[in-house]
Amino acid sequence: MVAFVGLLALHTIEILAFAAVYWALQGWGVGGFDGSYDPCWSGLIYFSGVNFATLGYTQIEATGPIRMVNMMQSLGGFMVLTWSATFLYSVCELAWRE
Repeated sequence: MVAFVGLLALHTIEILAFAAVYWALQGWGVGGFDGSYDPCWSGLIYFSGVNFATLGYTQIEATGPIRMVNMMQSLGGFMVLTWSATFLYSVCELAWRE
């Protein structure tokens, strides 16, 4: 249970960190968002969370150089979620042996 809560907190921090990056890049004019985008902090968190968990399938489309950050977040999210699932399985396997 501790491992799950720890990973959940870690992934939430990652999503919030990328939302902050999107906010900064958008503020600097390095790109923007089209589609059904809500231009507020919760919209950026939603976009970041969907990118992290589903390889970026959403009604919001990144435009400009932000797309590269979008791609890297999707790839990183896939890798980290896969690693986390493997780690949790190994933790559960050790608990089941005892």
